[in-house]
Amino acid sequence: MVKNLYAIWIKIDETLPWIELKEVYQTRKEANNAAEDFLKGLHMRIVEMPVKWNLMKALATAKR
Repeated sequence: MVKNLYAIWIKIDETLPWIELKEVYQTRKEANNAAEDFLKGLHMRIVEMPVKWNLMKALATAKR
């Protein structure tokens, strides 16, 4: 009999794809506990963005 393995997939934002973490777990409970530990260990950084962004120069233009 083949036993199921469980992986952890996370989604940070709707614009980003699902990310699968490296480890595989024997039970759903082990995977759930590992996911909770992973979330507790996340680091976050909030940075200041300038109000006025510098516009980039165009590398090429098209004429009609």
